[in-house]
Amino acid sequence: MGFWNFIKNIGRKVGGAAKVVLGKGKDMLKTGVSIGNKILNNSVSRKIIDIATPFLGATPIGRAALLGIKGAQTGLKMGESLLSGIDTAEKVGKNIQKIREGDLSGIGDIVGDVKKGIELGKDLKSGAGEFKSTVIDIKKQFSE
Repeated sequence: MGFWNFIKNIGRKVGGAAKVVLGKGKDMLKTGVSIGNKILNNSVSRKIIDIATPFLGATPIGRAALLGIKGAQTGLKMGESLLSGIDTAEKVGKNIQKIREGDLSGIGDIVGDVKKGIELGKDLKSGAGEFKSTVIDIKKQFSE
């Protein structure tokens, strides 16, 4: 029994550290998405981009800049999806803990949250494809 208690203790310590790291990473991601949205997704920025688009679209560097803005906006959407996915995973974990403690009310919530998590995963995958496409397009602008 001593060996398994040793393994359990290590698991608790690693789990606690992982929880702290996840929390800090989530906070950093949330801050980055918030700042990015304030910079790129406000009415002034949108108006400037709308006005500058015809001028920027005339040169390869300008087109690359426009694609970079599009890539940043896609990255922000992916960040929001990732944050939502983390929140969903945390809810699933809490519901599993409820069930382990004998409270079966969380079973229905788990099914819905897992479905939501699958949809968020699909959104992240499509966002990654869009982001990759944008990077390839930027590279093409400089190779012409």
